[in-house]
Amino acid sequence: MTLKIYNTLSNSKEEFKPVEEGKVRLYVCGQTVYDNMHIGHGRTYISFDIIRRYLEYIGYDVETVINITDVNDKIDNRAKEEEKTSEEIAEKYTRINIEDFQALGIQAEAYPKASEYVHEMKEMIKTLIEKGYAYEAEGNVFFDVKEFEGYGKLSNQELENLESDRDDIQDIDSKNDPRDFVLWRARENYDGPTWDSPWGEGVPGWHIECSAMSSKLLGDKIDIHGGGVDLVFPHHEDEIAQCEAAHGDNPWVKYWMHGGLVRTGDKKMSKSLGNFVSTRKLLEDNRPEVLRMLVASSHYRKPMDFSEELLEQARKKFEKIENTLNNIDSELNSQEIIPKKMSENDMENREKLRSLKEEFKKAMNDDFNTPEAVKHLLEITRVINRYIDGTEPNKKVLETAQKILEELSWILGVVPHREGGTDKNKELIGKVLDLREKAREEGNYEFADMIREKLEESGINIEDTKEGVKWS
Repeated sequence: MTLKIYNTLSNSKEEFKPVEEGKVRLYVCGQTVYDNMHIGHGRTYISFDIIRRYLEYIGYDVETVINITDVNDKIDNRAKEEEKTSEEIAEKYTRINIEDFQALGIQAEAYPKASEYVHEMKEMIKTLIEKGYAYEAEGNVFFDVKEFEGYGKLSNQELENLESDRDDIQDIDSKNDPRDFVLWRARENYDGPTWDSPWGEGVPGWHIECSAMSSKLLGDKIDIHGGGVDLVFPHHEDEIAQCEAAHGDNPWVKYWMHGGLVRTGDKKMSKSLGNFVSTRKLLEDNRPEVLRMLVASSHYRKPMDFSEELLEQARKKFEKIENTLNNIDSELNSQEIIPKKMSENDMENREKLRSLKEEFKKAMNDDFNTPEAVKHLLEITRVINRYIDGTEPNKKVLETAQKILEELSWILGVVPHREGGTDKNKELIGKVLDLREKAREEGNYEFADMIREKLEESGINIEDTKEGVKWS
């Protein structure tokens, strides 16, 4: 099976072939740290973490960078509101965002801060000026879009139809062309952080941040650049212009991947609109695996309408996986499961599981079609539970089922921390059940019933059978 990825640059699915065999360099545009991350942002990072995990699963060595934008007017404005420094606001929300990343199981080799790469940004700006792609004006430096052939190719726009960069409106009077975008912004007598430069005191433009950091950490060519679809223009369009002009080679990014937006009602979820739900708040009320299942249940490129109903559906899907793995644990832990010759039914069920695993991989190879993959994952749970309920299960089949369910759940990041999933927990539960059985033998049924009730309150189900007690 061949992995195919939808490339925004070509508007088509392309066979994935990394720049360097066996290695993938992945850059994802990160947070501007002036507030909590909302679930729309969380969706983007979870989606690309699933992509990373699948790439690792099929054998690639993946290096992921997610930047932290800690130099921005929004941070400065929040600092004024809270009567703090911009550095204090940036530090606070950087810590919160990284804690949320960790809680969600998002993996990255680096979370570079823009403030720590200003030197690299200035060096790239110098190069662009020397090559004739940028110019200075009243202490500002702008990229001259007319000088870069192909500007607009990512957003599929012709240069003459482009309007001015919405992020640079305040500097429009000093531009040669309203479509030019800022690389360095003059800042004097300003409360926020500034840096010295050959063009005067100021701050880097937003677009140059990612270009400089990705080039420094991942090199002049990277495999995948990701972010929300709202970043296609101007941010990613400007990144292409900066990097390909500076490096003198193209394409800078081989595959551009963009995630759909999360909506509440009929509007895009946005901090500026005040209609967002913070990821941190959702993590207070939901297990991280449930949020990851919520994201995996819709295709990363399509918009998602957030609702409590969708969240509840994701919870039920996750619980099916958790309960199934607990059921397997219970069966493998019971004394009745002994090695025996596989029957025709055993072999049929093992083959069904292997076939569904291949269907899961087929879905993921089709531009990371996680909704289809989730469907196959849930079918695996149904096959396993029917097998356990319908016959005396074979240990080899159960071990195959456990391995398949765990490894595919890991790709989506929804492997549960099971009550019976560790040797210590199994040993402890076994001792409690022995205590209950002893109480029953001695006729102390009140105490035995109390043990059962307490276990069930903890989410451990007890079943008394002719063959003995079983738990899940």
